[in-house]
Amino acid sequence: MIAKRFSLSKEEIITSNQGSIRAICSSVLSNNNDIHLLDDLIQDINLILLTQMDETIESLHETNQFEYFVARVVTNQVISTSSPFHNTYRLREPKNHLKSDNYDILPDLLWYNLSNLKHKGMRDVMYLRFEYGLKIQEISLIKGYSPSYIHRLIGLSYKLIKNSSKI
Repeated sequence: MIAKRFSLSKEEIITSNQGSIRAICSSVLSNNNDIHLLDDLIQDINLILLTQMDETIESLHETNQFEYFVARVVTNQVISTSSPFHNTYRLREPKNHLKSDNYDILPDLLWYNLSNLKHKGMRDVMYLRFEYGLKIQEISLIKGYSPSYIHRLIGLSYKLIKNSSKI
């Protein structure tokens, strides 16, 4: 006879404790002025927890030591200068240094106006054209319109977007 288990599985324990994991990570990172790395740390902690043996996580949960264990792992990851978290996120240089002075809002405004076109056909055609990089012939096959109609829709869309994007 198989005995019934009433305890949670490892994945259920980790899922149900996401709030406390986030709180612990946030607390430790804010003390070290690294709060911008919060989501990365949470992801790393979840991976560490998921690689632990099922019995370990279940035992920690049943003895109410799960949060202590998480706090210890988080502290080790954040404070250690040789931890995978430190090597992956702190030592990595940002890929590009975007300065707010150089930021051009026009492409964002154009994309916003494109996504808010009233005519659904125009919106769909422009989305296929720019999001997927499809050619007029390919769009005409997908949408079932003639290539000349697609060309005309794109031209009208350009005019509408250009007129609505004047800054």
